[in-house]
Amino acid sequence: MSAAPCAAWRRDVAAIVRIGSPLIVTNVFSIGVAVADTLMAASLGPGALAAVAIGSGVWIALFLLGLGTVMALGPTVAQHYGAGQHARIGADTRQGLWLALLVALPVIVAMRSSTPLLRWVGIDEAVIAPAQGYLDLLSWGVPAAYAYHAFKQMNEGVGSTVPIMTVMALALPLNVALNYAFLFGRLGAPALGAPGCGLGNAIAFWIMLAMLAFHTLRAPRYRRFEIVTRWDWPQRATQRRLLVLGVPIGCSLFLQSGLFTTVALLMGALGTVAVAAHQVVLNYSGLVFMVPLGFGMALTVCVGQAVGRGDLASAARIGYTGMALCGALSLLAGLTTLLLAGRIAALYTADAAVARLAGELFRIAAFLQIGDGVQVAAAFALRGLKDTRVPLLLNAFNYWGIGFVLAWLLGIELGYGAHGIWAGLAVALCTAGVLLIARFRWLTSCRPRTPPVGPAAVAAGELA
Repeated sequence: MSAAPCAAWRRDVAAIVRIGSPLIVTNVFSIGVAVADTLMAASLGPGALAAVAIGSGVWIALFLLGLGTVMALGPTVAQHYGAGQHARIGADTRQGLWLALLVALPVIVAMRSSTPLLRWVGIDEAVIAPAQGYLDLLSWGVPAAYAYHAFKQMNEGVGSTVPIMTVMALALPLNVALNYAFLFGRLGAPALGAPGCGLGNAIAFWIMLAMLAFHTLRAPRYRRFEIVTRWDWPQRATQRRLLVLGVPIGCSLFLQSGLFTTVALLMGALGTVAVAAHQVVLNYSGLVFMVPLGFGMALTVCVGQAVGRGDLASAARIGYTGMALCGALSLLAGLTTLLLAGRIAALYTADAAVARLAGELFRIAAFLQIGDGVQVAAAFALRGLKDTRVPLLLNAFNYWGIGFVLAWLLGIELGYGAHGIWAGLAVALCTAGVLLIARFRWLTSCRPRTPPVGPAAVAAGELA
């Protein structure tokens, strides 16, 4: 490798690591809240634990569907920042905040109307009431959750991720303390049981929004964006542009979360040992996934800013560098999982049957981790190009046409059980990596139909 390409590669890696490392820590902190809720609810008995698990499951599915729409702000701001169009950053951030509020409304309605769905899927009546209570109280924090993510996307778009990490670091102990107080009736708070976690999380969302908004609106480096220098009502053209970009992201997230929810139901048909082992492997794989996820999120920023500068060659180079980095790290994680499968399983459970099955599933999950790391990097690189509609179709095919079908055929129809289900997931995610990389290559290659890239093209939205 000659000096110039080597220097460019080092700059790309440094930028991805600089922007992505705080996001990795932020993602781990986010998991910490869910872990704390699970541990605290478990001490109240299986009913409270089931209510928190079911309530949070409904919330996450609905939240991700709306979050994808708000995530359209990230690549939009990144391209404006690369093009030096600072006023457009402020204007689109204001519109992103309106979009966050508009998205919150149907999510709140759905959360407060979940009881019929819970009855339809056969949830125990004793669990439905506290689960619905959890969702009712949590719904008060939904507008803050989406508004916080609008500010988060703006900060990510300009490559400023340390403030996001700082807010999450401060919010984590506050969130856990609030949940503890409302769950058990401590510190003068009423003892609400499982719904108390919902109220604690709702208050935490407002605190997080206040902290990140204060930083964003007061930081000297953001004054040039003129975020609060004028008042804008929702503008149809901008809202439509953000929706066209963001709705496919939300649908992709919903399809992926729906697949894993469905897989959990398939595991339920195989017995408690299979469910427990599945949860162990899924938990560890999710933790490992935080590294490529954080660097993948950084890729949206780096690729988007390069596109905004009108430098598609650099956007392509940064994208491939990020995919290679995430692939290498995921390969290392997969090899570690493969070699230490039994020991990792033993750290999670003392039950011999669960540990044995989990150890076997870890050996399959090692391949899933590699595919998952590559596909998330490719997906976020494509978002930097504002390409979301075709990836949605590819994800629908991968997750349900390949993942679900193979999981069902191998795990249930052909009788391979949990091994077959995880094999189906692994194949789907590896295939997703290949197809999304092919899509990125096609968009960044020199072809006659490639639209002009540069400030003018970005302003016109021609690369969407």
